[in-house]
Amino acid sequence: MLNKHYDNLFEVELDTMIKKEKTIDNQYHTVFNDTLFYVKSGGMESDRGFINNEELLDIYVEDNEVWHVTKSKLNDPIHIQVDLNYRLFKSQIHSAQHLMCTIMNTDYHAKTIMFKTGELESEIEMGFDSLNRDILNEIERKCNEHIREDISIVISYPTKEEALENIWEDYGDDFDWNTQLRSVAIPGIDYDLCACIHVPSLRYIQGIKFLGYEKTTRGFKISFVAGSQLFDYIQKHYDVFHEASKSLAIAQLEINESIQKLFQEKKDLTSSLNDYKQKYFDFLAKDLCATPNTYLFEEFNSMDIKSFQQLCSTITNHYDKGIIFVLKIDEKCHVVVAKNKSIDIQANEIFKSIAQTYELKGGGNPVISQGGGIYSSDLVNHCKSLINKMNEA
Repeated sequence: MLNKHYDNLFEVELDTMIKKEKTIDNQYHTVFNDTLFYVKSGGMESDRGFINNEELLDIYVEDNEVWHVTKSKLNDPIHIQVDLNYRLFKSQIHSAQHLMCTIMNTDYHAKTIMFKTGELESEIEMGFDSLNRDILNEIERKCNEHIREDISIVISYPTKEEALENIWEDYGDDFDWNTQLRSVAIPGIDYDLCACIHVPSLRYIQGIKFLGYEKTTRGFKISFVAGSQLFDYIQKHYDVFHEASKSLAIAQLEINESIQKLFQEKKDLTSSLNDYKQKYFDFLAKDLCATPNTYLFEEFNSMDIKSFQQLCSTITNHYDKGIIFVLKIDEKCHVVVAKNKSIDIQANEIFKSIAQTYELKGGGNPVISQGGGIYSSDLVNHCKSLINKMNEA
């Protein structure tokens, strides 16, 4: 619904009276004779603010009336105060969207598909056939050039005929041309029908920065920041870089080089650790396989699953042995049945018999089968018994 108070971004205080009220779920819903608060529509979020120093919790339109939701009951006279900082924040982004979209439409025939204002960054989805960083940089340059020119944004209420003479966008068959129309124009650049709040001129946008883009099924989604959102974005990232540079004891511009160096050092250390781990498993496997028994049982409780599996593979790859090993992990366990290829048993059949009895989840093949379930001493004793019988056979 159109409200001519929305024409002036900086009109943020108003005195009015209560028209009607109701209570829903211990909250007070009130309609006033007049209001300044913008109600969410057209990609723009609702205003925030206070009514008689009571915080506005929500605002909505019902039966063409604006209802204001507060925690406490309101009494006449009513004084409305809109949060100017938040209104300016979202108006900068919305006006920036008009500017960038018209350039994308005019220069690249990319239709506007979606627009979304975010707290940290905002998004538009545009119908580009193709897009790259060079194109985005050129659009960004044009947008900021127009911002420096400080072109006024003109709001008017045209007739249908006047609007049709100026608009270039197809509003579709469902658009109601018989309702009151409101146009938002950037002279020489854009003319659009829009009921949202806008900045008075382009200089209030302050600046636009495109952050990135990604392909979608309908075109490309582009992330950007504008106005105070741009400066907040820069400040937040600067703070992160500042803390990172302090932690690394290097200049901010050297952070990436330092991180790459740390990654390489981590990679080298991981490689060395894996070498030492394998040497440990080689010694452990040699010790475990010193017995003349062909089949081995062992229980472990201080090893991660990946290391446990590595030990099992080390034994069965280098020794003519068959194994049933159990790893205890708190109240659960992991069981591996495996063999060297020279051993004449079917690991999957043995594991299947254990799994059915003790409700283990898993499976495998004749060489190695494994899975997990609930740990119990009965399970351990059963596995020991199987190994003893296999060695006695």
